[in-house]
Amino acid sequence: MCGIVGIITNEKRNLLPEIISSLKNLEYRGYDSTGIAILDDGQLKRVRRIGAPSDVFPPKEITEELRVSEEGFLIAIGHNRWATHGKPSKENAHPHFDCGGNIAVVHNGTILNHEDLRKELITLGHTFLSTTDTEVIPHMIEQKIKEGLSIKDAFLDTASSLEGSFGLAIISTDDPNRLLLVKHGSPLLFGVLKNTLIAASSTNAILAYTNTFISLSDGEYADLSVEEGSVSYKIGTILDREEFIKKEATIITDRSLEDMSKGDYESFMKKEIHEQPSVFRTTLLGRFNEETGDAVLGGLIDYEDVLRNAKQILTVACGTAHNASMVGGALIEALAGVPVRNEIASEFRYKKIPLNTADTVLFAISQSGETADTLESVKEAKRKGFKTFGIVNVVGSAIAEEVDAGVYARAGFEIGVASTKAFTAQLAVFYLLAIKLARERGMTAQKGRGLLLELEEIPSLMSTTIENTEDVVRELALRYAKQNIRTINFLGRGIHVPIGIEAALKFKELTYLEAGSYPLGELKHGPIAVIDKDALSVVIMPHDELFALNKNLLEQILSKNGSVIVATDEVGAKNLSEQDVDIIIIPTLKNTLLYPLIEILPLQLFAYYYAIALGNNVDKPRNLAKSVTVE
Repeated sequence: MCGIVGIITNEKRNLLPEIISSLKNLEYRGYDSTGIAILDDGQLKRVRRIGAPSDVFPPKEITEELRVSEEGFLIAIGHNRWATHGKPSKENAHPHFDCGGNIAVVHNGTILNHEDLRKELITLGHTFLSTTDTEVIPHMIEQKIKEGLSIKDAFLDTASSLEGSFGLAIISTDDPNRLLLVKHGSPLLFGVLKNTLIAASSTNAILAYTNTFISLSDGEYADLSVEEGSVSYKIGTILDREEFIKKEATIITDRSLEDMSKGDYESFMKKEIHEQPSVFRTTLLGRFNEETGDAVLGGLIDYEDVLRNAKQILTVACGTAHNASMVGGALIEALAGVPVRNEIASEFRYKKIPLNTADTVLFAISQSGETADTLESVKEAKRKGFKTFGIVNVVGSAIAEEVDAGVYARAGFEIGVASTKAFTAQLAVFYLLAIKLARERGMTAQKGRGLLLELEEIPSLMSTTIENTEDVVRELALRYAKQNIRTINFLGRGIHVPIGIEAALKFKELTYLEAGSYPLGELKHGPIAVIDKDALSVVIMPHDELFALNKNLLEQILSKNGSVIVATDEVGAKNLSEQDVDIIIIPTLKNTLLYPLIEILPLQLFAYYYAIALGNNVDKPRNLAKSVTVE
């Protein structure tokens, strides 16, 4: 949630095109408003607008509005907002100033004690112009400077007084050659170039300039400055400000800037749906041994004994990552015989769960690696003595740093807010993990090899599925969107239940229509009451051992005049030829446990084209941000 950018350089130039470009690369983090502050010729200048930078920040126009001096400037900060405290408005947009207009702050996170701090500052004579939690920060810094502190100490004293989560960047006319950063709970890092340092809340904002960056840990600050014509940085902690820390830089070598471009596609989401075959192949690459039938997960190699002796697995995740975890849980139980408990992270962190930490391991799943509830769940689990592992997509992210070990999903950049390719990449990791655990618990090498060979065939089957279903799905989506369907539910059994839940979530995220999901066998236990001529049921039922039973339940939906779309394979389609249903045909698989990997694809496309028919922005659904870094 919210995107932060800061640039400091020793070469005076107009930094606005760079900072606007970086903000565009962070739009997935927030896009209800955006703002920039610069220090130009000793003056703090600011521009704020409602909307995303790609829509409201033409570089030439912003340069003219800020009256940038001809020689340029050395320092700037920018922000994309995803509203939590205060509605989207120009007044609530960042950067926020102090009373004197000498301090500018951008913030990612939530300040829980802002109301008490605001009241105290008002009594001291400070005037507030917004309803955000962030605005207390520049006023607190201003107050502490009045009391005699330096800008750095005022900033760090303020940070130590804040409760909640924050990634902060500030600039000030009092020290115009300094950009200060501090982190607690919300991601913050800076990229290192020869003559420039670029701070951001995600690597997406800096990879156009450098693949080398340093991540801050909770409680750490960074002092970025221009001294004697050179840029430099110092890193310390809020508690020990003068004892500087040496941190190793991270170098990213497996991300392509092409991932951040739509290419020939009309949207990032459509591009990312179509990228899933190649992403799945990349996630598998080098992670199995066909000869031995084993999965090889290098990130877990130091914990082989822990995993081998685990008697139960606990997953914590939110949203789409939780749905991937449920598929993963079904796989691990089916193949390895290890019980799996799937917990929603926002619930787990507040629950008392009677589990033996000695034989239970925890896996945290997150696309961004920043998800606040999942991160806090990991911290709580570690406090209780669990071994913790991660399945995340972003190298160097908070969860990746917090867990004992983990596996990267290798999905590349996912710009569309509604997750697609990260979901299938997470599934790929779970299939490998399930095989690994199964081989350690008696699965034969022959069976392991067979599963791995079947997984290798999945990318081509994914491509076939997308190619063969896209036109059919588009037509169905357009037709049902015109019918103004009142009720829509996604139904399945067994391992298909979480796919139905994920399909419903995608549909809800993109169309803004209420969509439900429940096991098909629960139909007569209440949900059948909503079935009528205005209800659509999307049933996931490839031809398996429960097909005949599922077909009977299909008849019951039709008997109540409900409309039905069935996602099934070629064999299932032949058996439904006499039914009054719409059919989406996916390839027939020998191993029914692999169906989730291909059946989700047309359901993603269905949500996509339905939203297009309604005129919605599929890349930036309303009210949503890509990374949920606050509770």
